Amino acid sequence: HKIELLIHCGDWVSPFTLEFFDQEMRGFNIPIKSVVGNNPGDTKRTITNNPKMNNPIEWAKHTTLEVEIKGKKAIIYHGEDHELMGALISCQKYDLIFTGHTHQSRNELIGKTLVINPGSTSYASEGKIIDKSSVAIYDTEKGKAEIINI
Repeated sequence: HKIELLIHCGDWVSPFTLEFFDQEMRGFNIPIKSVVGNNPGDTKRTITNNPKMNNPIEWAKHTTLEVEIKGKKAIIYHGEDHELMGALISCQKYDLIFTGHTHQSRNELIGKTLVINPGSTSYASEGKIIDKSSVAIYDTEKGKAEIINI
């Protein structure tokens, strides 16, 4: 896959996760955008260490981060507030909503808005250990997302 942008939907629980992520991403030079999530762990250390990384992450200043992806209006929101999540979907302001929180993969078109939850890379979902981790890839040319089990 020719990934041009990596989006992380939150829960950077440990600063060690950021360091591991940075090591694994070394040499790719792909822009990374993220929100912290509702389980932020040691946010101060994570944010402080971020500029020292090989490929620093662009963090949301608030709970959401708006981005444009090949002419599509998108928002990254961790998804912990169900009412806010519902409002983001129902307002139809966004072409894409990237979300996490539930660790349940989701690839659903609602009106004009494609809601994408990549699932979990931590083998955990809704407090349970799961057999597969997953990621999502959004194809900008086709305007579709694919959930890939790892």
